[in-house]
Amino acid sequence: MSCVAAVMAVVLAVLQITGGQLRRSQNEDPLQRHGDVQGQMDGEWKCPEVRNVSCACDLPHTLRCTGGKSTFETVARALRHLSGTSSISLLDCTVQNVGSLPARMLDGVSLHGLVVSSGEIKSVSDAAFDGLGSPLQALGLPNNQLERVPSSALAMLSGLERLDLSHNRLHTIHNNSFKGSPNLTFLDLSNNSIHFISPDAFVNLPFLKVLRLQNNLLTSASTSHLQGLRSLVDLDLSSNLLAGQLGPSTLPRLPNLQVISLAHNQLNSVRRGSFAGLEGIVSLTLNHNQIDVLEDHGFRAVPTLSHLDLANNRIVAVSSASLAHLTKLKTLDLSHNFLRSLTSDLIVPLKSIQVIKLDDNDISIVAEGALNTGNHITSISLSDNPLNCDCSLLYFAGWLSNHSATHAAGDTAVCATPPSLENGLLQDLPVSKLTCGGEDSVPPPEGPLASMQPYTGTKISLRSYQFDGSRISLGWTVVAPVISYYCNALVIYEDVGNHEVLLDSKPVRCNSSQLPDAKSLTLSLSANELQPTHSYRYCVVLVEGYAND
Repeated sequence: MSCVAAVMAVVLAVLQITGGQLRRSQNEDPLQRHGDVQGQMDGEWKCPEVRNVSCACDLPHTLRCTGGKSTFETVARALRHLSGTSSISLLDCTVQNVGSLPARMLDGVSLHGLVVSSGEIKSVSDAAFDGLGSPLQALGLPNNQLERVPSSALAMLSGLERLDLSHNRLHTIHNNSFKGSPNLTFLDLSNNSIHFISPDAFVNLPFLKVLRLQNNLLTSASTSHLQGLRSLVDLDLSSNLLAGQLGPSTLPRLPNLQVISLAHNQLNSVRRGSFAGLEGIVSLTLNHNQIDVLEDHGFRAVPTLSHLDLANNRIVAVSSASLAHLTKLKTLDLSHNFLRSLTSDLIVPLKSIQVIKLDDNDISIVAEGALNTGNHITSISLSDNPLNCDCSLLYFAGWLSNHSATHAAGDTAVCATPPSLENGLLQDLPVSKLTCGGEDSVPPPEGPLASMQPYTGTKISLRSYQFDGSRISLGWTVVAPVISYYCNALVIYEDVGNHEVLLDSKPVRCNSSQLPDAKSLTLSLSANELQPTHSYRYCVVLVEGYAND
């Protein structure tokens, strides 16, 4: 949160408390000259005059001052005896050459909110807020150099509801850090260097609803200590050091939590039971991680989820059971991943889905029936995908035509192949152009099915194939710099002339640590849905690392 944003958070809170009205226009200078504002806002209210300090009023009952070491004494003298027609609710001070907040810094001054920033404040006197003429409800000390929470000073503010300590140098939150602030509902600790949170650090905050912890150095060991926050509604843990699996022990039970952000971390998978005790979540943000596995039933505990952001991860395939329980999901963002196809496994279980973002994947095929979820979808974006515009996209082209009145796909579904249709909009093509088997069709790959994986340099090739009349056994050779992997999915394509059509995507289980030879992998599947004399292509999706079964 920037300095301005931090200040405004407190401003809005104070205005709500005092019943003031926000009247600033979008182009208004927030620090306009005192003479331009005085006597022009809130009826008879007048901006108080403070001599020898640069002060201005940009909102009713709000005074912003800039100065040096004598600022607090000068401002206190000017505000101490104000009448109701010129009273101040919020005081925002930006001071220079001030390394410590002194005792009784605003003795006798009545305020609802106070913001003090200098970029240099390292300490706060235990008696800094003694003598205030009224209980302080909102306090901001952002953009300073505090290395610890000023617990003793805060203990004098028993009525404090909002506290902003963002953009400091805090590194540890102790059990007693907020012991004297039981009425806090909003706490911003973002943009610090916090790497440790004591197990009972927040147990004395029964009314806390919003907790900002983004841009710190927290690991899963510390986030599990966010216990006791039974009123918490909004939690931001983005841009920390959360790594590995998102599992049952990563987060504590927070029964009233509705919004959580885990974006910009190093999580690599979502495991079954990850959200146990978080059943009320409606918005979950997991973008910019390293997630390549969404375990079956991983979201079972959060059926109320309406917004899920999985953008900028490493997801190759999504099984039918991965998102099966999200019947209330309205927005799904899977952009900037490695999905190869859009199938019914992904979309059909999402009975309420309205917005689907699939930009910048490797999607070439939209399978028959993939979007058969009723008429709820209002927007689907597929820009920067290598769509193969042949007969396999007849279903999708028809779907687009039937949904032309919505924002579905629109100008984002652009053909990559065949060459004659490159850069053409799918929705603008006549059906006669979507053919298979012509000279312009793109042939399937020749030779062994081998590919280099995007992150590990692993080479996977199909070595053997056996069919006993009911089952197929596939033998794979896996060559990698470090052999440690587990299975994610088996994707099956059927060859139709010179064209291939996605037939199925099956979740499969294996773990290299449990194999006699990690370089040799054998998978078996039922052949009931396969036809004699037909040609099929098999692709196995392996994920680097070890899975916990």
